[in-house]
Amino acid sequence: MKKPLVSILMTIHNHESFLKQSIKSIILQTFKNWELIAIDNGSQDNSPKKLKEIKDKRIKKKYLTKNIGRTNCLNYGLKFCKGRFIAILDSDDLAKKNRLEIQLKRMKNDKNLWLTSSAYEVINEKNKCVKRVGFDKNLYNPRKLLYENIIAHSTVMYKKEMINKIGYYPKKFLYAQDYALYLKALKKLNIEIIKSKLSKVRISHKNSETFRQTASNTILKEEIKLLIWSYKNFLLSKREKVIFFFVFLKKICKFTKSIFI
Repeated sequence: MKKPLVSILMTIHNHESFLKQSIKSIILQTFKNWELIAIDNGSQDNSPKKLKEIKDKRIKKKYLTKNIGRTNCLNYGLKFCKGRFIAILDSDDLAKKNRLEIQLKRMKNDKNLWLTSSAYEVINEKNKCVKRVGFDKNLYNPRKLLYENIIAHSTVMYKKEMINKIGYYPKKFLYAQDYALYLKALKKLNIEIIKSKLSKVRISHKNSETFRQTASNTILKEEIKLLIWSYKNFLLSKREKVIFFFVFLKKICKFTKSIFI
C-alpha cells in the first residue's frame, strides 16, 4: 500500500452527532493520498459505534477505554502518523473538500514553511455559518499570536518533522495545548496563515453551564500563562507591547471577575 503523504489526526470524545459528517468531509477531499488516525478518547456516547460503522482502509481506528485528556490523546495519536505532513480536524468540525490540496501545495512550494493555518467559518449545530474568521488583514500576521490565539486547531497542517524540532503538545495545558504549540513553532520556525477559508469550526455545544464556566476559567489561566511566556521569549515592538498589555489586562480582569461571580 502506498505510504500516505498526509496524516489527519482526529481525537474523538462524545461527538456522535457530528462524527460521520466530519469523517465524510475527509473522504470527499480532492487530495486522496491520506490516512486518518481516528482515536476515540473514552467516549460515553455512541461515538465508538459510529466510528466502527465507517468503512475505509485509509482510516486507522483506535479506541481508548477511558478519557486520557485531549493533550495526551493528541500526543498518543501523533505516534501513529506515517505521513510527512500532519493535518488536524476535530471530530465535530468540517474540512472543505480542497483543504488538503491547497495547504499541501503551499507547503511544498515553500520548503521553509513548517506550519500553515487558514481562515475559517464558524458553524452551529445545524451547520449554518454564524461567523466568518479571516477578513481582517491583521489575521494573516502570525506575530499576532504573541498576544492572541488567532488559529483554529482544525485549520492546521504542519510537517511531522516539526515535532522533532519543538516537541509534542505541552502536557501542562488541558485546553490551550494548541496555542502553546503555535508559540513554540513561531519562536523557531516559519508559519503562515492562508487567506482561503478551508475549514468549518463548530461552536461549543456543551449543555452544561458549569462545564462551560470551568473550562472558560481554565482556558483563561492557561492563556495568561502563555502570554507571560511570549513576553519573556519574544522581542516585541512598541506597538506590540501596547496591544499586549491591553490584552493581558483584559484577560486578568475577565478572570478576576469570573472568580467572584
